[in-house]
Amino acid sequence: MSETAADRLRSLLGCDVYTQKGRLRSDDLLVRERVRHGLGEATARLRQLISQWRADRMPPSTREQPFPPAEVMEPIRRAERLGRAIDDVSTTVGGLPLLSQDRVWDRVRSAGLDELLQFDWTMVGESDALAAATAACGGLDEIDIGAAEERIQRLREAIGDRCRYLEIPA
Repeated sequence: MSETAADRLRSLLGCDVYTQKGRLRSDDLLVRERVRHGLGEATARLRQLISQWRADRMPPSTREQPFPPAEVMEPIRRAERLGRAIDDVSTTVGGLPLLSQDRVWDRVRSAGLDELLQFDWTMVGESDALAAATAACGGLDEIDIGAAEERIQRLREAIGDRCRYLEIPA
Protein backbone atom coordinates (compact mmCIF):
# COMPACT_ATOMS: atom_id res chain seq x y z
CA MET A 1 0.00 0.00 0.00
CA SER A 2 1.48 3.35 -0.97
CA GLU A 3 1.68 6.17 1.50
CA THR A 4 -0.10 9.37 0.48
CA ALA A 5 1.43 12.83 0.70
CA ALA A 6 -0.94 13.65 3.57
CA ASP A 7 0.24 10.55 5.48
CA ARG A 8 3.88 11.51 4.94
CA LEU A 9 3.20 15.07 6.11
CA ARG A 10 1.35 13.80 9.18
CA SER A 11 4.24 11.51 10.10
CA LEU A 12 6.78 14.29 9.51
CA LEU A 13 4.92 16.84 11.63
CA GLY A 14 3.78 14.37 14.25
CA CYS A 15 0.20 15.64 14.21
CA ASP A 16 -2.99 15.40 12.21
CA VAL A 17 -3.13 17.98 9.45
CA TYR A 18 -5.93 18.46 6.96
CA THR A 19 -8.27 16.24 8.95
CA GLN A 20 -11.24 17.03 11.16
CA LYS A 21 -9.12 16.13 14.17
CA GLY A 22 -6.38 18.48 13.00
CA ARG A 23 -8.92 21.22 12.36
CA LEU A 24 -10.22 21.01 15.90
CA ARG A 25 -6.66 21.18 17.21
CA SER A 26 -5.99 24.19 15.00
CA ASP A 27 -9.13 25.92 16.28
CA ASP A 28 -8.01 25.20 19.84
CA LEU A 29 -4.69 26.93 19.16
CA LEU A 30 -6.50 29.84 17.52
CA VAL A 31 -8.63 30.39 20.64
CA ARG A 32 -5.55 30.33 22.86
CA GLU A 33 -3.78 32.83 20.63
CA ARG A 34 -6.82 35.13 20.79
CA VAL A 35 -6.89 34.94 24.58
CA ARG A 36 -3.16 35.63 24.80
CA HIS A 37 -3.53 38.55 22.38
CA GLY A 38 -6.10 40.23 24.63
CA LEU A 39 -3.96 39.64 27.70
CA GLY A 40 -0.91 40.98 25.86
CA GLU A 41 -2.80 44.16 24.96
CA ALA A 42 -3.74 44.63 28.61
CA THR A 43 -0.16 44.29 29.85
CA ALA A 44 1.15 46.54 27.07
CA ARG A 45 -1.32 49.24 28.11
CA LEU A 46 -0.32 48.83 31.76
CA ARG A 47 3.33 49.32 30.84
CA GLN A 48 2.42 52.40 28.84
CA LEU A 49 0.44 53.85 31.75
CA ILE A 50 3.29 53.12 34.16
CA SER A 51 5.73 54.88 31.84
CA GLN A 52 3.45 57.91 31.54
CA TRP A 53 2.96 58.00 35.32
CA ARG A 54 6.71 57.96 35.90
CA ALA A 55 7.28 60.72 33.35
CA ASP A 56 4.49 62.92 34.72
CA ARG A 57 4.58 62.32 38.46
CA MET A 58 7.98 61.05 39.50
CA PRO A 59 10.16 63.88 40.77
CA PRO A 60 13.86 63.77 39.98
CA SER A 61 16.10 62.36 42.69
CA THR A 62 17.79 64.85 44.91
CA ARG A 63 20.27 64.52 47.71
CA GLU A 64 17.52 65.34 50.19
CA GLN A 65 15.00 62.92 48.63
CA PRO A 66 16.79 60.17 46.69
CA PHE A 67 13.70 57.96 46.46
CA PRO A 68 10.27 58.84 45.06
CA PRO A 69 7.46 59.38 47.56
CA ALA A 70 5.40 56.33 48.50
CA GLU A 71 2.17 57.88 47.17
CA VAL A 72 3.77 58.13 43.72
CA MET A 73 5.11 54.58 43.80
CA GLU A 74 2.03 52.78 45.13
CA PRO A 75 -0.01 52.93 41.86
CA ILE A 76 3.05 51.68 39.99
CA ARG A 77 3.47 48.75 42.37
CA ARG A 78 -0.23 47.81 42.09
CA ALA A 79 -0.09 47.99 38.29
CA GLU A 80 3.10 45.92 38.18
CA ARG A 81 1.50 43.24 40.40
CA LEU A 82 -1.52 43.23 38.10
CA GLY A 83 0.74 42.94 35.06
CA ARG A 84 2.52 39.93 36.57
CA ALA A 85 -0.82 38.27 37.30
CA ILE A 86 -1.94 38.84 33.71
CA ASP A 87 1.35 37.46 32.39
CA ASP A 88 0.97 34.38 34.61
CA VAL A 89 -2.49 33.70 33.19
CA SER A 90 -1.19 34.21 29.66
CA THR A 91 1.58 31.69 30.30
CA THR A 92 -0.97 29.23 31.69
CA VAL A 93 -3.17 29.62 28.60
CA GLY A 94 -0.18 29.05 26.34
CA GLY A 95 0.74 25.93 28.28
CA LEU A 96 -2.68 24.31 28.22
CA PRO A 97 -2.40 20.72 27.04
CA LEU A 98 -3.26 20.08 23.44
CA LEU A 99 -6.14 17.74 22.79
CA SER A 100 -3.88 15.09 21.36
CA GLN A 101 -5.05 11.82 22.85
CA ASP A 102 -7.67 9.96 20.88
CA ARG A 103 -9.82 9.26 23.92
CA VAL A 104 -9.97 12.98 24.69
CA TRP A 105 -10.95 13.80 21.12
CA ASP A 106 -13.54 11.02 21.13
CA ARG A 107 -15.00 12.41 24.35
CA VAL A 108 -15.14 15.95 22.98
CA ARG A 109 -16.69 14.78 19.74
CA SER A 110 -19.21 12.45 21.39
CA ALA A 111 -20.23 14.86 24.15
CA GLY A 112 -20.32 17.75 21.73
CA LEU A 113 -18.23 20.83 21.67
CA ASP A 114 -20.73 22.99 23.55
CA GLU A 115 -19.02 22.77 26.93
CA LEU A 116 -15.56 23.28 25.48
CA LEU A 117 -16.85 26.25 23.50
CA GLN A 118 -18.34 27.74 26.66
CA PHE A 119 -14.99 27.59 28.45
CA ASP A 120 -13.25 29.11 25.43
CA TRP A 121 -15.93 31.80 25.10
CA THR A 122 -15.40 32.77 28.73
CA MET A 123 -11.62 32.95 28.31
CA VAL A 124 -11.83 35.07 25.14
CA GLY A 125 -14.53 37.33 26.61
CA GLU A 126 -12.65 37.97 29.85
CA SER A 127 -9.33 38.64 28.12
CA ASP A 128 -10.97 41.03 25.64
CA ALA A 129 -12.83 42.81 28.45
CA LEU A 130 -9.61 43.17 30.42
CA ALA A 131 -7.87 44.64 27.37
CA ALA A 132 -10.76 47.04 26.77
CA ALA A 133 -10.85 48.13 30.42
CA THR A 134 -7.14 48.93 30.49
CA ALA A 135 -7.33 50.66 27.11
CA ALA A 136 -10.11 52.92 28.42
CA CYS A 137 -7.98 54.14 31.33
CA GLY A 138 -6.46 57.55 30.80
CA GLY A 139 -4.11 57.27 33.73
CA LEU A 140 -2.61 54.75 36.09
CA ASP A 141 -4.81 55.93 38.94
CA GLU A 142 -7.94 55.18 36.87
CA ILE A 143 -7.36 51.42 36.74
CA ASP A 144 -9.95 49.46 38.70
CA ILE A 145 -7.58 46.89 40.20
CA GLY A 146 -10.41 45.00 41.92
CA ALA A 147 -12.39 44.54 38.70
CA ALA A 148 -9.25 43.48 36.83
CA GLU A 149 -8.42 40.92 39.52
CA GLU A 150 -11.98 39.56 39.30
CA ARG A 151 -11.56 39.09 35.54
CA ILE A 152 -8.25 37.33 36.10
CA GLN A 153 -9.91 35.07 38.67
CA ARG A 154 -12.73 34.22 36.22
CA LEU A 155 -10.08 33.42 33.61
CA ARG A 156 -8.28 31.11 36.04
CA GLU A 157 -11.56 29.38 36.90
CA ALA A 158 -12.42 28.86 33.23
CA ILE A 159 -8.94 27.46 32.60
CA GLY A 160 -9.28 25.08 35.54
CA ASP A 161 -12.78 23.98 34.50
CA ARG A 162 -11.59 23.44 30.92
CA CYS A 163 -8.66 21.31 32.08
CA ARG A 164 -10.92 19.21 34.33
CA TYR A 165 -13.42 18.75 31.50
CA LEU A 166 -10.75 17.44 29.17
CA GLU A 167 -9.19 15.03 31.66
CA ILE A 168 -9.56 11.35 30.84
CA PRO A 169 -11.27 9.52 33.70
CA ALA A 170 -9.26 6.55 34.93
